[in-house]
Amino acid sequence: MVKIIKAEILVFEKMLLRTHLAFAVLMIILFVEHVNNKLVFVSLLLLATILPDLDSPFSSWGRHLIFRPLQFFVKHRGIVHSFTFAVVGSIALSIFWPVAALGFFVGYSVHLICDSFTKDGIQPFWPIRAKSSGFISTGGRIEDSLFLTMILVDILLIVLLWIF
Repeated sequence: MVKIIKAEILVFEKMLLRTHLAFAVLMIILFVEHVNNKLVFVSLLLLATILPDLDSPFSSWGRHLIFRPLQFFVKHRGIVHSFTFAVVGSIALSIFWPVAALGFFVGYSVHLICDSFTKDGIQPFWPIRAKSSGFISTGGRIEDSLFLTMILVDILLIVLLWIF
């Protein structure tokens, strides 16, 4: 029974949060020198990297009760897992809080790009039903290798760009 529950969680969670965050750190390293408000950029990029998985009750953050109302109104891998939402959210932020829009868009996009390489994939331009999917299994060897590679790349870039 426990194995079945774990298998269901893996199917719905997409890529693991740690892998998303490792890619987000790469984007922070690459972009942070080019933005004026670094704290807002980094904060929004990290937050936006987590946001798309709030539509799943099986994700690390989406399992909390506070996000159940969102999950009632949206389908997992629907509008929240699309560039449609990323663009609309970025435009809204650019109107009300312009300094936050770039961090939000980059973080959200990184999450979507990573998920587009998983077997479940995403529907990138909701409501168009076309799907983008790849070959990576959540929590599998390829994802573990990607995570470790991204950590090494992050460390290498930090050393090269900020220490030397």
